[in-house]
Amino acid sequence: MKLTIIDKYIAKELLVSCLSVLFILLLIVLSTELVHLLSWVSQGFIPLPALIPYLINSLFEFAVVLIPLSLLMGILIAFGRLYRDSEMAAIMSAGIGPLQWYRPLMMVAVPATVLLLLLMMFVRPMLTIQRAQITAEIKSTAEVDTLLVGQFNRASKGGGVLFLESSDKDSKQIDNVFFEQRREGRTHVDLAASTSSHYNEDGRRYMVMYDGTHYVGNAGDADFRIIKYKDYGVYVAKKQVAAHFSEKSKSIAELWHSTAPKDQAELQWRFSLPLATIIVAFMALPLSRTDPRSGRYAKLALALILYLVYSNFLGVAQTWIVQERVPLWVGIWWVHLIAIIFTFYLLKRSGYFLGLRSGGFSSKVKGVQSGS
Repeated sequence: MKLTIIDKYIAKELLVSCLSVLFILLLIVLSTELVHLLSWVSQGFIPLPALIPYLINSLFEFAVVLIPLSLLMGILIAFGRLYRDSEMAAIMSAGIGPLQWYRPLMMVAVPATVLLLLLMMFVRPMLTIQRAQITAEIKSTAEVDTLLVGQFNRASKGGGVLFLESSDKDSKQIDNVFFEQRREGRTHVDLAASTSSHYNEDGRRYMVMYDGTHYVGNAGDADFRIIKYKDYGVYVAKKQVAAHFSEKSKSIAELWHSTAPKDQAELQWRFSLPLATIIVAFMALPLSRTDPRSGRYAKLALALILYLVYSNFLGVAQTWIVQERVPLWVGIWWVHLIAIIFTFYLLKRSGYFLGLRSGGFSSKVKGVQSGS
């Protein structure tokens, strides 16, 4: 099939618009994700070294979800500009009808669908496994390893507060330590010149504080005690948390041979998102048709609403499979069937389908030319 100059021009406009929308959407969601991750780091929920792996994992995870939406918005923006600038009127005057516009459209939509299918089949399980392993490593990390120097750190258990003033990377020693906790209704406060981590002969880990003072009791009590010490060790319990793998981490072969509703719902979901991508591409062309006076983004809001309804119904259908409310052969496919029927309705209503053979195309050309 030989591509014309018009095919290459439209395909280039579509590709640039889709990639621009995808980049902007990824920038928005990753900025929000980065804020959340930084707040977790500041609260000690995750260590700082885990920030970048989490962010990279989120990048690929969001990209999988945003490809269909980016394709839809990119098509609407690209064709909307062509309509607004009356380029579509010139193209139709040259005898190139709407059905022929699907050729450059498919040059962008088909590779995007294939890419998304590969991501859903192979990359998504790997990302899920990676995130589960990162989460298990974080939960297995001792709480003292997530402490931040130069700010107050609150313990997850017991409500203790720990402040570390400065650290020496060479000696791995932390200077000027404040540690306050409540035990058996009494306040325990430690002020130490420094602290460091040590392992005994049995491999048990201790946080040892040096040249410190231990205060026991509440201010004003008769039994308030002050204890000075040269070194004082606190045992750090070792945690081992196994990674939890859900059905999202299973391979296609495992899902295919499984009879569990969750696995079957996940299997259909992996095929549903690529199928929705190609359906959205067909749906976007009639939705993008605008009058030159109506503006570039006239139907963008309507298309976004339709996409949200479509994606939400897919989520509902997947939940129904898990809850065994619908048979597996019905599954998620009924949502796609409704979307295909609606797409055919849009095509016929816009004159992009059968109406082109009965003079509908020539009337559309005259209408656009007179409008411009």
